[in-house]
Amino acid sequence: MNKKGIIFAVVVLASAAALWWLMRSERPAAKAPPSVMPAAAVEQGALPSPSSEKTAVAVTATNPPSQIASGGSRSKEQNAEILASLKGTVDPAKKAEVTAALEDLKKQYGYAGALGWDEAKALIARRQQATKELEARLAGLGPGGAGAIAASYTETDDMRGKLMLIHALGGIQDEQASGLLQALLGDESSFSLQREMVAALGQRQDAASMDALIGILQSQTDPQLRFAAAQALNGRADALPALAQLIQTESDPNVEKELIQSAGAIGNNAALQVVAGIAQGTLNLDVRETAIQTLGRNFGAGALSTFTLLLGDPNAVIRQNVLTALASVHSDDAVSLLQKAAASDSSAQVREQAQTILSALPVH
Repeated sequence: MNKKGIIFAVVVLASAAALWWLMRSERPAAKAPPSVMPAAAVEQGALPSPSSEKTAVAVTATNPPSQIASGGSRSKEQNAEILASLKGTVDPAKKAEVTAALEDLKKQYGYAGALGWDEAKALIARRQQATKELEARLAGLGPGGAGAIAASYTETDDMRGKLMLIHALGGIQDEQASGLLQALLGDESSFSLQREMVAALGQRQDAASMDALIGILQSQTDPQLRFAAAQALNGRADALPALAQLIQTESDPNVEKELIQSAGAIGNNAALQVVAGIAQGTLNLDVRETAIQTLGRNFGAGALSTFTLLLGDPNAVIRQNVLTALASVHSDDAVSLLQKAAASDSSAQVREQAQTILSALPVH
């Protein structure tokens, strides 16, 4: 076989491998929910999940998109009917713009031939930049654009196109976008795309997106989607009451810990009280440790009163976690608590840890 033949064979084998990777229909089991999958990872492998009842917006199939409200759940069939009803309401001009953007995206991913390493990296960077520009172009469609984007989503089978449309719905200034994302999520069977939709809801700051994410946490059976929804609510002050309740009722420890971190990221006094209550509560040890770490990371000196109480906790592991949190609180009161633990804690391990932390602190 000549050199050209060898190159051609390598390219064919690589393409076949890539196609197999993209078309895998089973996703591996995971012990803990991972972070929301980035678009690049989804492009490498769409990992569908078993279908289940999806959290979505509570409307009848005859409601026009402008009347979509958040909350509740619907069947897959109802979501499909709502999306099908878009065909009669979508702005034709905006729909044409979405179609043009999808075509432009396809042109970016045409056959590239055999490339060297540096050329391949440059091509990937150009494609990523072009995709971002197309997403921004669609997000700029404004009111009425979300319907056109959602309608186009239901008509395309292109994975990259679907990702671009999801991301555009996350950024568009259109009050219909959150409700339509919920409907798309309820109608979608690909787990990877579902998680992208959850992340897109997290990009939006309207009340409908918050309600949608809370609905996912309340009724979604897949803990990995609940984990993604918990991430998406990170730092949202308007979601704190729901976060506080969900922390108490969540069955998956990983999701529970992510909810705590999302509540802590809010950073106000109300969030401090919620996280402090968990740290002092009776939930499992891992969850309490997460709350203590969150107090140190997000509240610092504001959590000193809670740390003082926790240094009297009967569990030495809890006290050790408090010492670790105190190490990041740069105040005289924190140093005093460390000194007290080093001198008088009942556990030799706790005393040793406190001494180690003190010796590592900068001398003033």
